[in-house]
Amino acid sequence: MSQSFSYSVKTALDRERVWDLLQNLENWQKASDVYGDLHWVGPPWVRGSSVQGTLKFPIHMWFRYVLENCEPPARISYSAHSMESGFATHRTVELEAIEGGTWIKIHSYAVGEAPMNGGAMAFLKMLTERWFNDFARFCDEKAKASKRKRSP
Repeated sequence: MSQSFSYSVKTALDRERVWDLLQNLENWQKASDVYGDLHWVGPPWVRGSSVQGTLKFPIHMWFRYVLENCEPPARISYSAHSMESGFATHRTVELEAIEGGTWIKIHSYAVGEAPMNGGAMAFLKMLTERWFNDFARFCDEKAKASKRKRSP
């Protein structure tokens, strides 16, 4: 059975700078404690390459994100799985330039069930909301720092 989930969060940082931060895996761990031990298998941001590492939230497990499409700075899509999770997901992340910042829009669906209360959808919602909220705050901090540098 397939279930879907969408979420969005706004940041004051412009889309190109959001993309610059997103494309660097080191920032994923700086922005939030959700991920650990991240690395690329294959060339970064090339279809078929994957990001592998560990999830520390909502449950601790190994994972792999296989890149399907990358259109910087607007959109990426990937499939995700972990042998421990009991389900697979597909996710699209869109960066929409807006006046005063960027909307980060996430669309996900899952097939299978997670070994936790609420199943795959609860897992996806907790992971998505926590990491993307943390990442948006990380971006907002960069936007504030940039404004301070430009102020007389």
